[in-house]
Amino acid sequence: MVLAHVVDAWTRDGDRGRPAYHGAAYAAGLAAPAFLFLAGIGTAMAARSRTRRGLPPPAVARALVVRGGTIFGLAFVFRLQALVLGLGHPIDVLKVDILNVMGPALVAAAAVWHVGGRDGVRAVLAAALTAALAFATPFAFRAAWIEGLPPPLQWYLRPSPGHGHFTLLPWTAFVLAGLSAGVAIAAAAGRRERVVQGALLALAAGVGVAAAWASYQPSIYPPGVSSYWDASPAFFFVRLALVAALVPLAWLLTDLVPGPLRRMLTTLGAASLFVYWVHVELVYGGVAILIKHRVPLELTLPGTLAVAYGLSRLVPVVEAWVAAPAGRPEPVRRLVARLL
Repeated sequence: MVLAHVVDAWTRDGDRGRPAYHGAAYAAGLAAPAFLFLAGIGTAMAARSRTRRGLPPPAVARALVVRGGTIFGLAFVFRLQALVLGLGHPIDVLKVDILNVMGPALVAAAAVWHVGGRDGVRAVLAAALTAALAFATPFAFRAAWIEGLPPPLQWYLRPSPGHGHFTLLPWTAFVLAGLSAGVAIAAAAGRRERVVQGALLALAAGVGVAAAWASYQPSIYPPGVSSYWDASPAFFFVRLALVAALVPLAWLLTDLVPGPLRRMLTTLGAASLFVYWVHVELVYGGVAILIKHRVPLELTLPGTLAVAYGLSRLVPVVEAWVAAPAGRPEPVRRLVARLL
């Protein structure tokens, strides 16, 4: 996620036509699907944790819905902050970014978890809805009735240049896919975890190969409805396969990662929402105005590492600040606590 934004915001204009830049941009472009996929896994983990503490399913579902609603609200707070800092235009408050989609998607995941009732049903239902949303996206993008909606609502349903490329479809499907995987992983904690992680890796590989093959076949949609880089299910499932494969690969490599690096990554992952909130302002905001579009491509990786390291050191400081409420502005403390 940090790499994606650093490469986009800092790389100098003269390097943006290089194949290496396009390769880095594509790889970094997996950050958003991964962010949503992991949010779905986190939903399953949170639900299982609350269930183990004795909360009844309706209470668990309500807590998950509140979390989704909170993130949706934070999306507008984030835009208001940018406006106050002079980094945006008033209309940008309504811009659809990843948090605007993540919030409703988490609410949908909570509903699927509750309706499913049992882990097996939840996993299958979430996977089925993932596929349904992916295949419905091309038709949704071109539905005529969308034109009758106010523009801010249209932006949630169809990409609009300048107003964000995140839409409810297909991005919600990444969260539901993560929920499906997370339910299986959470249920298998312990001796069966290796089997589930191996099955997830094999499934991701199979889906990726099938999607790549399908991308070279004649479209199943009428002419003009779908293109690969637009709303194609093949493109969606290629990205889903790549981010899903990262989970078992990370699980397998955990013990091989040096301790300091593992601790840094753990800190960033546990506070991913806070990291997103802060680093976007650092990378795109006024603090970086002197280096935006001026950094050689080769220096964006060291820049990414510097930002990530700085954030990993900032997180525990902020956590300590939140934990000591005396003298803290309560509205600010509550906001930061929700981000953490």
